Amino acid sequence: DDFASPELDSIAPLENLIFRKAVLLGGLDAVFEDVVVPNSARAREAIRNAVVVGGGTAQWHDYFDAKRGELYETDALLPHGSYGMGLYTTGDKARTLLVKHLDDLRALSAVSSETWVVDWRTLKGLPFKALYTAPNRPTQFRMVVAGRADVTLQDGSAMPDLRIEEDGQRLYPVRGVKIALAGTRHFFVSTRHPDGARVFAALQKGLRIMRQNGEIERMLMRTVGAGSATRDWIVLNKR
Repeated sequence: DDFASPELDSIAPLENLIFRKAVLLGGLDAVFEDVVVPNSARAREAIRNAVVVGGGTAQWHDYFDAKRGELYETDALLPHGSYGMGLYTTGDKARTLLVKHLDDLRALSAVSSETWVVDWRTLKGLPFKALYTAPNRPTQFRMVVAGRADVTLQDGSAMPDLRIEEDGQRLYPVRGVKIALAGTRHFFVSTRHPDGARVFAALQKGLRIMRQNGEIERMLMRTVGAGSATRDWIVLNKR
């Protein structure tokens, strides 16, 4: 019930809490056991193959379209186009980069992962001078710190300075601007898992309760994309 922990430094742990609380609010007396996987693609595979019953972090609807029949998909956590991300870079560059308009991106290079379908599609639609792919966040952070890319598109943090960290590498947002991702995020549950149907039913019920009382919005307001601290930031690719 208290989301002030510095450990909630990105959207992933917040989504994990939303998943757990919704299942409990939905009436399922669940005990949660985490299965750690290296990336979101492996998480989706674990759900589809019924290694786990569901994902503790949300996924983009695009992935559901490709695997209908193997997955249950919850209602969207955020409306279409309302999910924003920050352009993260080193502390020095965060203080000196001037990004006010979309055309300012022409002087910058960016790194993400081409397997992150929505992120990659969004970045390809922006006028960066170069776009690099790297398989995971630690590699992307190292590329930015080493100067091999200027920025990386990342979820924000609940820290006062909005910094994010990965394997000892610390990045900061280019303040005043964010990027909107076109799509909606949902939780997936396995249709093949023996507990899938009842977990999905409880999850949906709990999410509706949390949405009605405003709790989902309050939790996600802690991120750069939806947060009150960045509410007035310019959405560079706003249509």
